[in-house]
Amino acid sequence: LTRAVIEAAKNARLIQKFGLDCKNIDLAAARARGIPVYTRSLIRNATVADHAMALLLACSRKLLECHRVVAEARYLEHGYVPKSTGQENVHHGNWIKVEGVADLLESTVGIIALGDIGSEIARRVRPFGPRICYYQRNRHAEDIEKSLGVHYLPLDQLIAESDYLVLVLPMTPATENLLSRERIARMKPGACVINVGRGGLIDEEALCDALRENRLAAAGLDVFRMEPVPQTNPLLKLQNIVLSPHMAGGTSDRYWKVDVAGVLENIRRFISGEGAVGRLDG
Repeated sequence: LTRAVIEAAKNARLIQKFGLDCKNIDLAAARARGIPVYTRSLIRNATVADHAMALLLACSRKLLECHRVVAEARYLEHGYVPKSTGQENVHHGNWIKVEGVADLLESTVGIIALGDIGSEIARRVRPFGPRICYYQRNRHAEDIEKSLGVHYLPLDQLIAESDYLVLVLPMTPATENLLSRERIARMKPGACVINVGRGGLIDEEALCDALRENRLAAAGLDVFRMEPVPQTNPLLKLQNIVLSPHMAGGTSDRYWKVDVAGVLENIRRFISGEGAVGRLDG
């Protein structure tokens, strides 16, 4: 909603944003016209952030590998014998020797695109104690960065410094193949990639090579270049990967019942004079 659009909307009484990020609305033009702007936090944004966090933790803690080694009784390879356990009489920790388990504490989490969803991810990551950095075309104001506990970095620096790189941005001609073979090669050895944006953001072949060669520790992917994922996709044969079937956004039923219905209800409250909620600047 540019100034030209807002000025042309002679009968406009309010602007209801579907979400919290108003970077696509000329707020100064709205204020000049006396048109209030209302925002609403969407459950879909929170759901995607929850899923990104689940993928991140699954990769850092090697949860799928932990499940496999327990389910396959690999303790037999180390000569262990099952015994009753209590507070003291236990085998020493990590008795199946799962390697590469990492912590978020004092790591660097890089988020590409800090909009509604990226901000929700930052809020969830922050209590784990990492350094949180981000990149997007338009840097946030200092007060927003401070409230989220994030630091801005140029894209290539962010990619090079991140232990966990989280992609949240949409698919456009400008973002296709954003994480190219060249950029993957510049990532930290042992870094992890999490993608809840779109599959085309990543050179999948290059990612597969880096994971197979253990240059990257793991990847958590909810989206792919082709969906459903063809059985011929080499990503399916890797052990250091966590996959989900494009489900981070939750169900369409929840989307319509909660997000869309909530926005429409706020508009109804405004029109009826019952008091809409979420107005910017009070």
